[in-house]
Formats: sequence, C-alpha cells, structure tokens
Amino acid sequence: MRVIHQNDEVVRQQLLSKLEDLGRRNNREELVRDRASDPWDQMQDRYEMDLTISVINKDWETRKSVERALQLLAEGEYGICEDCGAEINPKRLEAIPWTTICLDCQQDRDLSTGFQSKASYRHAA
Repeated sequence: MRVIHQNDEVVRQQLLSKLEDLGRRNNREELVRDRASDPWDQMQDRYEMDLTISVINKDWETRKSVERALQLLAEGEYGICEDCGAEINPKRLEAIPWTTICLDCQQDRDLSTGFQSKASYRHAA
C-alpha cells in the first residue's frame, strides 16, 4: 500500500539532511579524557562520560531510524506503521520524518519498556 503524505523528494531530502547532521557530530572525542586525581573531578568526569555515551547511543538509534525510513520511502511503504500496518498520522511524520511506527504503537512500546509518558521522544532527535 503506497501512502504519500508529502512529496517523496521533500521527505527524502529531510531524511538525508538529518543523516548529514548526525554525521557531523563527533561526540566520541569527548570519551577520551585525562584521568583526574581528585575524587570530585573523577565523579564529574564519569557523569560527563555517561552523558556522552547516552548521546552517542541516541544518535545511533536515530541514524538507524532515518536509514530505515529512507528504505521504506524507496520501497513505497513510507508512512505505514511497521508494528500494526496502520497509516502514521501525517502530523507525526511532519514532526519526526524518520519515525516508522504510529503514536499508539510507540506508546505501547514505551509502556512495555517502563517509560510512562504521554509524549514519546524515542524517535526524536
């Protein structure tokens, strides 16, 4: 089933732009640090490293989502929820062009993983 919410080329350019943006980020340099001798500085360094790792992981997840959305666009399946097969709300796609699941399925995923919020930012970057 082919669903067109926006011009395919506009969506493709948005997705490619997001991939380019993710490619410009280089948070890995922040992982290399001199070892602090002060316990307080060590604790601060550990916190900053954990935060950097979290950002790297989020960027990786977003990259995978963007790549999957580009694949679905090429296959003519963009805008169809991969979980339930329903059409993804065009406003959701406009806000998060790389999402591959509808809001209901996203909320179900969030509840099953213990993230209980009315709004999900799992696929947002």
